[in-house]
Order: sequence, then C-alpha cells, then structure tokens
Amino acid sequence: RKSRWLQSSDRIEELLAAGGEEGPAALAAAAPLLWGPKSLRDDGGVTDPPGIGVLADEVFDDITTQEASQGVICVFPMPEQQGMRTWATGKRAVVLDAVQDSVNIGVILRTMEAFEADTLISLKGTTDLYNPKVVRCSMGAVVRGGLKLLVAKDAAQLKQMLRGYKVFATSLSGDLQPQDLVNHLSGRDAFVFGNEARGVSKEVLDVADAKLRIRIAPQVDSLNVGVSVGIVLHAIGG
Repeated sequence: RKSRWLQSSDRIEELLAAGGEEGPAALAAAAPLLWGPKSLRDDGGVTDPPGIGVLADEVFDDITTQEASQGVICVFPMPEQQGMRTWATGKRAVVLDAVQDSVNIGVILRTMEAFEADTLISLKGTTDLYNPKVVRCSMGAVVRGGLKLLVAKDAAQLKQMLRGYKVFATSLSGDLQPQDLVNHLSGRDAFVFGNEARGVSKEVLDVADAKLRIRIAPQVDSLNVGVSVGIVLHAIGG
C-alpha cells in the first residue's frame, strides 16, 4: 500500500464499504500524502469535516501503539485548558485517588458520561487521563467534550476544587451504603474512589463529609474500581 490523503469525508462510507485491502479502486483518485500543514489541515474539531490518511503498512506500524491494531488511528486536539475554571462543575463529580489501571479509568469516564457526572478529578498516582489506552477504553467519552478533567496535586487543592460540594469517600469503615445515598445528597456531590489495593488515602478521607461502603462477600478482598463507580452512580439515579 502507498500512503494517501483524502481531503474530506466525502468518501468515508465508500472506503469502508470497499473493505480496505479488498477495495483498492476506492483509493484510485486519492492524491499522494504530502507531509505539510496545508495538505494535512484537519483540526479534528467535532464540527470540522474529517480527513482520512491511508498509510503504508510500515508507516502505520510505526505510529500505532497496538500490536494487534484494528487498522484505524484517530487524531484529535487536546481540549483547551486556557481559561477553564479550575474547580468542579455540575451536580456530580468523581475523584480518583491513585487509580492506576488505564482500562478502569477509561471505563469510569464512559460510565460518568452515561450517568451525567460532569467532572473527574485525578490525584497524585492516577494514570494520565489522556493515556492512549484510557482514551480507547472511554469509547470517545474523553474527547466528546462533555466531561471536565482536572488534576489536584494534593488533598488541600482537592478541597478547594470541591468548594460547595458534599464529598463522599469510599471506605471499608463507611456507614452509608449506595442505596442510602439518595437521602443524603445535596444536589452538588462528589464521590471519591481509591486504589483497589490501598483504598482512599487518609489525607483525602479527611476531606470527606461522609464515608461510603459497598458491601461485598467476606471472602472477596476488594471490588474493581470501575465497577464501584458504576454502582454508586447508578444508585443515585439520573
């Protein structure tokens, strides 16, 4: 295959229907791929018509981070941070304290979008929210613009970001259960989830107004953090 660049989305459906390697005729009219700002102009905004680059195998293999890729790479702009308010907004926020598994974080982002939690705050030790695996596992939630992603350097900064919110932290010593939450919500609520092995740190627990416990069978050590987020957000309803 030769690298090619299509300037607009007019032939996306044609290319997909042609079946990649089995549809070389679909690429016959595509101009050679020129590496420059003029021919590759595509800001990736949701209102911009996408461009398609069809890459030679060796070029694609150099770019992809996957050993068994599906053959598609999406490039999008990082969300603008300039002028963004550095505190939580919306009626629900999720806080991750040293959560490291990229797949779990992607699942959490997708779950937040489904249950209308608007802000995600990550604390020290949490994997980069724009890690390629996080982005893939979020199924687009991280780039659609509906979620506000913030980073707090410590518990003190977290407290500032959550001004006006009632904070619930998951803990084995919690008194509340998910089904009890509806009677304790303030209308602006944040839910803190920790590392599966160590839980929420003491410094962050001290920021919480209440502690929440998800009851599980005694022979089980911990619950997957992505599952925990889904349980809590589902329990408080839409």
